[in-house]
Amino acid sequence: MWLSKKKLDWWLIIPVFFLLAWSIIHLYTICVGTSYYYFQRQLIWIGIGTFLLFLFYILPDTIWFKLSYIGYIAIAILLIAVLMKKEAIYGAKRWLEIGFIRFQPSEFAKLILILSLARILSNRKEIGWKITIISFLLTLFLSLLIAAQPDLGTALIFLSLWFVLIFVSGISLRKFLIIIGTILTLFPISYTFLLPYQKMRILTFLEPQRDPLGAGWSTLQSKIALGSGGLLGKGIGGAAHTKLRYLPQPFTDFIFSSIGEEWGFLGVLTIITAFIVMVIRGIILGLREGNSFSGLFITGFTVLIAIQAFINMGMASGIIPVTGVPLPFVSYGGSSIFLFLCGVGIILSFSKRGS
Repeated sequence: MWLSKKKLDWWLIIPVFFLLAWSIIHLYTICVGTSYYYFQRQLIWIGIGTFLLFLFYILPDTIWFKLSYIGYIAIAILLIAVLMKKEAIYGAKRWLEIGFIRFQPSEFAKLILILSLARILSNRKEIGWKITIISFLLTLFLSLLIAAQPDLGTALIFLSLWFVLIFVSGISLRKFLIIIGTILTLFPISYTFLLPYQKMRILTFLEPQRDPLGAGWSTLQSKIALGSGGLLGKGIGGAAHTKLRYLPQPFTDFIFSSIGEEWGFLGVLTIITAFIVMVIRGIILGLREGNSFSGLFITGFTVLIAIQAFINMGMASGIIPVTGVPLPFVSYGGSSIFLFLCGVGIILSFSKRGS
């Protein structure tokens, strides 16, 4: 039987579906008394995403190596198509409509980039400058397309993924130190290329009271909501700060703060624990596979989960600047749910070989 207990990695499956269940329950509780739009659609996204997870699990794992470069070309075309759109939503061009389907190509680009980098960097005795530069240019191209939307947070995640995978693939310490030195040298210069609102986000992160009713509003309200839950939270349906809409985007970017208000410190700690279990298991699987294609993909996707979870939680608690990065498996949104469930499906397809 293709879903036998021996082949399913329960250390990965259980925290994933625990977070999905929490997402559904929490979205329902903060929708009580208002529209159930987000709750109902999240149910649909998770249902379709779960189907995709098991579909990707049973597909031959060799298919991902073959499709990686084709996928890269396809996602690059979609990202260019996004930039060619005339209309923008909330000042950004991030979504694409094909018929009745509306999705965010930049989310799926994360999966494609990891597959492409895993292919070009895998099974090499030595990572030379040629491969290093080619892999960087592949990453930079997609990063620039996404930064132009503008979505700087996702673009930086792409560069972080390249940085981690180039290290894990076995690059020499000397080359790696040169890369670090180059990044540290160019980092201050990059500030001059930021858009005005992006610079303001950094300034208000350092001093939220600089613009408490404008750029600093999200951070201040998020910290208030997160801290007001105390140890046990305000109870189901009791998240007043969330329900009165003082907390911006409680279903997506700031869902972690909303969880903190309703479920308290213990609820937040439970969410963090689920991510820790998932990330540790992913690292173990990645180390088991080494610098093979499957090993690099598992490591890269695990790092993606860890980075996004840290950024979202850090943004909610005010320890990093605000950026529109969803909390994996928890935030509302079909594109994000599909991305992470498809990625977990691919990891499971690789992990069953060592069952």
